[in-house]
Amino acid sequence: MYMVKPITKETLFMNVMELDFPSKIELEHWLETFQDRIWTDDLMAELSKAGLIRVTVSQVWNKENHRLTRTFEYESEKAYRDCQKIIEEKVVPKVGKNYNTKYRNNRGIVLHDYRS
Repeated sequence: MYMVKPITKETLFMNVMELDFPSKIELEHWLETFQDRIWTDDLMAELSKAGLIRVTVSQVWNKENHRLTRTFEYESEKAYRDCQKIIEEKVVPKVGKNYNTKYRNNRGIVLHDYRS
């Protein structure tokens, strides 16, 4: 028998960001430092209050490049827009100074959601 954690908030809006790094060294540096220096506990609490539900970071392993995906889940499109204001103010200025990364975003509304 297994337990499924009760879901307290539903994801209605998502943003999947692809981050392409020019080298393995830059990707590893991002993994080691970016979370602690930029995505701080205080920032995450502020984003949660604005409607962010979940963030995951994954390393893409089936391509011949240095890529991560970062998935943001929000309560609504309004929550996404509110969080983007915070990210534009508190994250974007720091990223440009430290990383030479190419970004691509895909935004969507959740149509089907299977959970086991």
